[in-house]
Amino acid sequence: MIATSTAPPRPPFDRAQAARRVGIVSLTVTVLLCALALSRYGALDFARMGEMFCCGSPTGSSGYDGQFALYIAAFGANATPFIDGPTLRYQRILYPVTARALALGNPGWAAYTLIAVNVIAHAVGAGLLGYLLGAVGKTHGIAVQRRLPWMALAFTFWFGGLIAVRLDLNEPLCMALALGAVVAYLDRRDRLTAALLILSTLTKEIGLVFAAGLALHAFFNGERARAVYLLAAPGIAFLAWWGVLYLTFGTLPTRYPAARNLLPVPFNGLFAESSPVEFAMLVFWLAAPTLMLTLAAAWRLIRHGFSLSGALMLAAGAWVMLMPDVSWVDPAAAYRVAIPLIPCGLLWMAEHAPRRVHWLFALWLTSLLVALITPGMWF
Repeated sequence: MIATSTAPPRPPFDRAQAARRVGIVSLTVTVLLCALALSRYGALDFARMGEMFCCGSPTGSSGYDGQFALYIAAFGANATPFIDGPTLRYQRILYPVTARALALGNPGWAAYTLIAVNVIAHAVGAGLLGYLLGAVGKTHGIAVQRRLPWMALAFTFWFGGLIAVRLDLNEPLCMALALGAVVAYLDRRDRLTAALLILSTLTKEIGLVFAAGLALHAFFNGERARAVYLLAAPGIAFLAWWGVLYLTFGTLPTRYPAARNLLPVPFNGLFAESSPVEFAMLVFWLAAPTLMLTLAAAWRLIRHGFSLSGALMLAAGAWVMLMPDVSWVDPAAAYRVAIPLIPCGLLWMAEHAPRRVHWLFALWLTSLLVALITPGMWF
């Protein structure tokens, strides 16, 4: 008789372990890039301070949005003299307050804690997305399920996400909290889901996109009380914080262009872009994928009912289509404000077309080239 040997069975797929691996890769890459930028440009360059605000020079440079997170992290409630619109900047309070707490109120440390918070949040967001991709892929076989979490690296390398880390912006922490809310929702931990949605929304209003997606899924799956709770909790917290801002400053964020230029016309702001090259890139990476994924998700929802990834994709698609002019005309802003599209699009493809998700991964991965060659960022 000829002895035969059998290979030991492969261990069952561990979503948590896959998520940790994705998070570690994301953290390593982000740390290396930020270390390069720190060594070349210094921590204050991440905030891109403008002379108009830091020095009170009316004719000076305007800088970029991350400077306002730095001023709040450094000076807290006393930062208003350095801020263009206090109600708008203090509306997005959680990121600078977290950095201020980590800096123990020391203004000199705030520039570094802002970077640390975003580096960690970006990696956590990628890991959580990897976990979710493994979860939605469980019906497609073990081989597909093992591969899907690595598609989350498209989120890690997405131009808008890396730029948000590099420029001390709110999106990395907002997205990490929002994706954590989706994980908690799957585990039916509704109090934790609501708490994370509140924190995400107080980091940036993008958190409401995920609240709408989760509420939509719950509502059309017969859980109407749950849907109301998950949408009302962040909505009420957001409006309550608006009330505090109004009592403090006498105005609301609705006075600023980002709120006043909202029109119910899909991609209206896209056509405000004057550069043909930038327009083509916005269509390639944002507009075309948004339109195709939203239509595909809507068609499948009509035919087969509301899946979680479909509900999230509809919410993210509506958000991108209706972004205001001021986001589209600044491509860096468009890519980071539209960031819900990346996880929601990947989740939808992973659930409904898992053997084609690598196409979407490759499409968005190419934006890394722009992130690397943008002057004055890393090298």
